[in-house]
Amino acid sequence: MAESMTPELDPRSPYYVDPDYQPNENLPMVILSQAEDNYFIWKRHFLQFLLSKSKTDFVNGAFVIPKPSSPLYEPWEVCNARVKCWMMNCVSENLKDYVRYADTAQKAWDDLRMIFVPSVDFKIYQLRQRIPTLRQDGDSLPRYFAKMRIAWMELWEYDRLPECACGGCRCEIKKRAEEAREKEERYAFLMGLNQDLSFVRTQIMIMDPPPSLKEAYSLVYKAELRMSSSRC
Repeated sequence: MAESMTPELDPRSPYYVDPDYQPNENLPMVILSQAEDNYFIWKRHFLQFLLSKSKTDFVNGAFVIPKPSSPLYEPWEVCNARVKCWMMNCVSENLKDYVRYADTAQKAWDDLRMIFVPSVDFKIYQLRQRIPTLRQDGDSLPRYFAKMRIAWMELWEYDRLPECACGGCRCEIKKRAEEAREKEERYAFLMGLNQDLSFVRTQIMIMDPPPSLKEAYSLVYKAELRMSSSRC
């Protein structure tokens, strides 16, 4: 029977110490910035990067730090420093000290979240206040739709679906909540369209049964293409 690899030599292990480590290797392009208020997007990009390195455990609370006497302590220390280095290279200058002086990557991660999301309820309030103000204005339809979808995804990150408590889910509460959410998204998308698309908005609103959000987007996109063709 083959001898199993030690964790620091196993690429699948969070303790893996990559001999080809580079502090700037394939880092996410998104830089966390208070001016941009882009924590949600940055977080998703950075977690995806850590997942590709098998290092998400360093920021998700899954780790119990090994004791200094443990053979895993040294690889943990190296990997923790690397995750902090990656993090520091992905935040704006005024946020670097939160990472630099944190003892662990987990502490730095938690501190950054606290800066951008000090209160989940207040964040939900801010997003629910902002989403109805989003408008297509000068944006292309795909760009406007993406802007709207990102805002909703951020809201649903904090305002979670209710969980069924009846056992066997006879109440279908999650399904009904998902349907209600899609209706909210569809209404907001249609309300923010440019005025010259009001005719297709009306057509969609009187459809029975109502289209899905994806179908509504497709109908608006086709209508906009027809309008563009008629102007040529």
